[in-house]
Amino acid sequence: MSAKLEYSRGERIADKYEVVDLLGSHPLGLTYRAKHTSSGHYVQVTLLRPSIAPHDRAADVKAAYEYAKGLDHRSLVRLGELGEHEGVPFFVTEDMEAKTLREVLQEHKIAGHPLGLKEASQIIGQVLDVVDLVNQNGRPIRALRPEYVFVSLRQTGPKQKNFVAQVKLFGVGFWDLVPSGVLAEDEFSRSEAQYLAPELKSFQPTPTERSDVYSAGVMFYEMLVGTAPIGTFQLPRSQRPDLPDHVDTVIELALAHSPDDRYQTARDCGNDIQRIFEGGPRASQSDHATNLTIAILSGVAVAFLVLGFMMWRAVQHDPALEAQNWVMQQRTQVNEAHPKPTPAELRAVEAQHPENMAYIPAGPYLSGKLPTEERALTGSTEPMAQETSVDAFLIDRFEYPNVKGRVPVHGVSHAEAEQYCEDAGKRLCTANEWEKACKGHGNLVYAYGDTYDDDFCGVGNGDHYASGTRNECNTGWRVYDMSGNFREWTSTVPQGSATRRIVKDGLRTNPMKGLRCASFSDESVGFKERSLSFRCCLDVGTEEATD
Repeated sequence: MSAKLEYSRGERIADKYEVVDLLGSHPLGLTYRAKHTSSGHYVQVTLLRPSIAPHDRAADVKAAYEYAKGLDHRSLVRLGELGEHEGVPFFVTEDMEAKTLREVLQEHKIAGHPLGLKEASQIIGQVLDVVDLVNQNGRPIRALRPEYVFVSLRQTGPKQKNFVAQVKLFGVGFWDLVPSGVLAEDEFSRSEAQYLAPELKSFQPTPTERSDVYSAGVMFYEMLVGTAPIGTFQLPRSQRPDLPDHVDTVIELALAHSPDDRYQTARDCGNDIQRIFEGGPRASQSDHATNLTIAILSGVAVAFLVLGFMMWRAVQHDPALEAQNWVMQQRTQVNEAHPKPTPAELRAVEAQHPENMAYIPAGPYLSGKLPTEERALTGSTEPMAQETSVDAFLIDRFEYPNVKGRVPVHGVSHAEAEQYCEDAGKRLCTANEWEKACKGHGNLVYAYGDTYDDDFCGVGNGDHYASGTRNECNTGWRVYDMSGNFREWTSTVPQGSATRRIVKDGLRTNPMKGLRCASFSDESVGFKERSLSFRCCLDVGTEEATD
């Protein structure tokens, strides 16, 4: 009997997933939206093709699943169970309220304009971040194309002018089961743009991380121009003169035919895309300054030369641009200096400690208020951002009692919070530990990004919710509700106030300011208020207390 992959609405998979509709067909198999009959929750179920997951490859399928399950990144589709139905293996993922990048591209094509540079850079930056994580384990993804990139788009901020994208990649880990030849054949059959790197279409395909850089470059080009780079293509600026010169450089390097001529890593590509926004005088401005200098030297005193130069510098001075450049440079510097343990190393550390704790490796982060945080109150006591090193630690993923779906314990004094943690064999977190966990790998303004969005985890004036129930409200370390829900005690003593302690994640009357990771206040140790909760930390190597 041949394996069945096609199901109609109402049919059940594994006797617990009721099919709602077919979402797509791809080299891995068929993906359905389904309703879990017991919980009523909607999920996505992907049935794997017998050609890539026959019975004798059961161990390979399980290994791919365990690898994918161990990856920890907010831009990866969350993975559920691995199962089997009538001899066909399947895996379950979250059901996302998101469009594929293909759908986003099509909408912009119909509207008659491509994505903006900032929007395209934000999306591809998150893709490259995942690629970098996976490539660190020596495992190219290979299957990077708009159909497998899901994007949630939001317009936020004053007059809805700020663009916020949340990207999630589908199938990472499971693509290892699919031969490069099958991926190439699938591309040719679609009669669309070719996202696979040239070296993956040869008789002896040799995938490397540079192959993934090529695929990301194709998507970046398509977002900017509206069409894919097919054949001998024109560089973006020939079709969009409004783009900065450096965009062409990025595309040339990402799409070089030879892997040796491309960016060596996804991180290199991502960092170079950031440089697009570093600004600086245009060539025409520089030429003008040179001509002006020559004219002054020809017949004016040196004092006038100095004055002219100072006046020119004043015209070019742009505090906002300088702040943005500083933040980009510092983030890149700190990211490159911070150790990046593999998923296996993370699991090994977490396995020796209590459940539901995230391991934060030792290393630097940017503590304090970034110069681009315009919503911080002028004259506030928050220190400006500086590189700060923190020892390795573990932190509860949720506010106490660290259980997803439970309303946290709240309305407690500092001493009570301290005692709860001590009873659990842990301790209260320091303010630096809390802030580093909140800012995540990217040293962000909020736990989820740089732009405030109440839909992610804002709580307004005093409303609270059960831990972890706002799925997008988590950091790059997968610690939840740090830019929302309750205010949290820390163990840090504010300068000159021995009877007070720093409180993080507060000021509900101004959530745009108060829910930033850098924001803080302080309270008397005996103070109690319904908005106050806490979470616990643990030194690495310290075991949980036992009865």
